[in-house]
Amino acid sequence: MLTKISSSAVRAARPGFGRFLSSGSSRHRTMKALKGFRSKALVAGALTMMTAGASGASLVSAGAKKAVKTEPNTEPSVKTSSESTPTEDKTNNYKGATRSAYSVPIGEKQPDEVRCFVEVSKGSRNKYEWDEESGHIVLDRVLHSAVFYPHNYGFVPQTLCGDGDPLDVLIIGDDPLEPGCFVDVRPIGYLVMQDEKGKDEKLLAVAAKDPRLYEVRTLRNVPEHVLREITQFFETYKTLEKDKWVSVGGWKGTVDAKLLIEATHRAYLEKKDKGGSVFKF
Repeated sequence: MLTKISSSAVRAARPGFGRFLSSGSSRHRTMKALKGFRSKALVAGALTMMTAGASGASLVSAGAKKAVKTEPNTEPSVKTSSESTPTEDKTNNYKGATRSAYSVPIGEKQPDEVRCFVEVSKGSRNKYEWDEESGHIVLDRVLHSAVFYPHNYGFVPQTLCGDGDPLDVLIIGDDPLEPGCFVDVRPIGYLVMQDEKGKDEKLLAVAAKDPRLYEVRTLRNVPEHVLREITQFFETYKTLEKDKWVSVGGWKGTVDAKLLIEATHRAYLEKKDKGGSVFKF
């Protein structure tokens, strides 16, 4: 129970203490200290100590601190920010922050169905690529020619082609897919290609979970004009880029596409077993 203290009450409780309160500065400091006490018992104890003289003010302060520690109504201590907040990591070391998209399992149903990582959406001119060092997708370049990707574009993880990169894949579909997502696809063929770095085949596939393309199983199910559009795109999309060239061959069917998947997956595993990085960055 809180008790309001007045100067008259103090004099009445301790007559000899009146002389100590006669000076204005002493009175002000003493009454300010007494207002902080929570009970009559503490006030009485404080008055007893103060009769010793001016040094009593420091004794009251010490006694009050000791009493507050054992008082039932004392508020709990609050943790400092250093105790409640984890230490901030200021190393700015982002390498390996995300699992490598290159090492994601290719899929238990391969080569009939494989998992792909989408880098570029259908209709885009922005060539995004997975960046192994940062663990994020980055903009590699904007296509130099007045062309755009005719279908969603990405790669098959855990594969290694002759150019030192994973097997590229073009995913036929009606709508753009978000860069950075994984899609299970069904291979239907591939386009023979080579660039300045080596063999660079382009796998052609459809999303396994797209009911509109369920009947698309081989190249025979793809309109001939669609295949010509894809061929024309890869023949011209690097034309205006310096020190780059592309040689496009013909199309290979479903059986050959599955053999290509198996061969590039095996090449990846063999390179990985030797130790070190599979890809050059």
